[in-house]
Amino acid sequence: MKSGFYLKTARTNILKNYRFYIPGMLTGMGLQACFYIVLTLATDERIQECKGGAYLPFFMGVGTFVISVLSLILILYTNSFLMRRRKSEYGLYNVLGLEKKHIGKIMFCESLISSSVSVLSGLALGILFYKLCSLLICRLLKSDIILGFDYIKAEILIPSGLFFCLLYFIAFLSNRLTLRKLNPSELFLSANAGEREPRVKWPMFVAGILTLGSGYCMAVFTKKPSAAILLFMLAVILVIIGTYFLFTSGSIFVLKCLKKNRRFYYGKNHISLVSGLLFRMKQNAVGLSSICILATGVLVMISSTVSLYSGMQETLANTYNRDAYLAASYKKESDTVWTDFSYEELSEVLGIASEKTGLELKETLNCEYLTVAYPVINGKLVTEGAAGAPLTGEPVAFYFISETMYEAMTGKRPGLKSGEVAMCPITILTDIAGIFDEEITFYGRTYDVKTKLDSFPVNDTRITVFSVYGVVMSDEDGISDIYEKQKETYGQDASEMKKYIACSFSDRGAASEKWKQFSDEVSLAVETVQSDVSAYWINFDCYWRTADDVLGMYGTLLFLGIILGLVCMFATVLIIYYKQISEGYEDRKRWQIMKKVGMSSREIEKTVRTQTRFVFFLPLVTAGVHISFAFPIINRMLHVLMLPKTSIYLISTVITFAAFALIYAIIYSMTAKTYAKIVK
Repeated sequence: MKSGFYLKTARTNILKNYRFYIPGMLTGMGLQACFYIVLTLATDERIQECKGGAYLPFFMGVGTFVISVLSLILILYTNSFLMRRRKSEYGLYNVLGLEKKHIGKIMFCESLISSSVSVLSGLALGILFYKLCSLLICRLLKSDIILGFDYIKAEILIPSGLFFCLLYFIAFLSNRLTLRKLNPSELFLSANAGEREPRVKWPMFVAGILTLGSGYCMAVFTKKPSAAILLFMLAVILVIIGTYFLFTSGSIFVLKCLKKNRRFYYGKNHISLVSGLLFRMKQNAVGLSSICILATGVLVMISSTVSLYSGMQETLANTYNRDAYLAASYKKESDTVWTDFSYEELSEVLGIASEKTGLELKETLNCEYLTVAYPVINGKLVTEGAAGAPLTGEPVAFYFISETMYEAMTGKRPGLKSGEVAMCPITILTDIAGIFDEEITFYGRTYDVKTKLDSFPVNDTRITVFSVYGVVMSDEDGISDIYEKQKETYGQDASEMKKYIACSFSDRGAASEKWKQFSDEVSLAVETVQSDVSAYWINFDCYWRTADDVLGMYGTLLFLGIILGLVCMFATVLIIYYKQISEGYEDRKRWQIMKKVGMSSREIEKTVRTQTRFVFFLPLVTAGVHISFAFPIINRMLHVLMLPKTSIYLISTVITFAAFALIYAIIYSMTAKTYAKIVK
């Protein structure tokens, strides 16, 4: 046969089966575009040089891998659906005299046409929308917009296209293998094969309950943040396995139980409803569980990244009571320990930097605090132990400052008496609630907790897995006493008193632009103030440096969450659409059968509508249940990443779920129109 015959037949087949091919091709275009955009962002040096752009290569690299895996799964899923719908057509070709090798050539031409359209259109779409994504990244990072984002590189364009060509070739090989295994009668009669009523697969049902229950228990009862980070992926895997198993076998078990309940089963409209759902769940369990997992992924990614980005400013405000903090120490060649710069020397360093940069200091404040960590064992704080003993139990860190310093930094005075303290929970990441509500004991001395503070002026905890409390003591003698007991108990391992100067600038707008220059001048000034030394340690921590760093991390995470959420949305739409088509062709047969047994068109339509709504909205409800159980463990991980309040994540989750549910309903209503055309 001439090669033109295969191409012409393939083109005709695609046009004739456009309902099957067009959604898959559009999804392939979207995946190709997202893959190209994320890979390009990971390698675009211009954006990496922007404020906060240092995180792009790593996070976009992770995004590239995730999109690669999802693309492989979706392309194979689309291919398997097309193969199931076209088996009888290929069987007819065989009956009419075409050999399997000829059918294989037609398959190859069909795959060549559809994949070429998807890849080329996807790359064009990616190039077109890269400019928009670049602008969005700059907006999220609050960076200046870089002009000329016509960033097209052959070393990115060609591998992106070749990768998706490889995926489509794998799908084609899968089709050829399936074709090779089937005989003509199986190909021709596969679409008309009868179905038996499904049975409950008990091993799968029990395994589903155990895996899903284990994943839920890990999510709810894991208290330690370090353990939460390690167990989260295990919990995710268990929930995915449990979801697939229970959709496949658990749904059949529930429907079987309803069928055995004679009072319910023989009620009005229940016979056709339950019987129809039994076969629907048998056919659609895997696809519905996939929708559920993808929906859960969208909700987790969007809600968590949005909450981190939304709470960023509050996090910075809680962390920085002043604009900048300076601490420094030095060591001479003959010294064995580091010596802190005095307050006078630190003030001199700031004065030199201020003069060099022209940034006027509004105020400076000499600060000193003690930070220590103790374990909580069996609900009690343990402060005494042998020197060098390992830290066991739940670790809790404390920041001690005097009431005088607290007043100087905040302008407020708790009014403490001797033996009283004021406490502020800075980060509570372990289950120690209520332990320090009334009193707290350090080295045998008990202090009454007079008041709980809303904020604490000292907080140098960026990302930590400890619970952290701020403690205001009535005088400095109490802090000195704890410091001396620390040295007696732990020797060289004891915590040291930390000295630093907090400062604020008169013109914060100018400071936000010149803080890097100011930091460089501080480093030079330190060497001027203490010149005859062998080594320096300088810590100039300012609001704008941390803001850029946090903004870069959370902005990049938010963008990645949006992209991956979009990819998961592609997958959800595709699966829902194909499910509606499958349901349409199956229900067209059922519609005729129900008419023959005496049901009216109105009764049939009502029954079928109820069944389809149950089937397609079950994944959304289950995704909501997954999110509810995952909320505690994700919340703990977000607090490690400096989420200031649980309420921010809660609000983000509720809004995200509501928005996704609305989109899901719109998608369902749109695809339902295609379903209605097929059925009627």
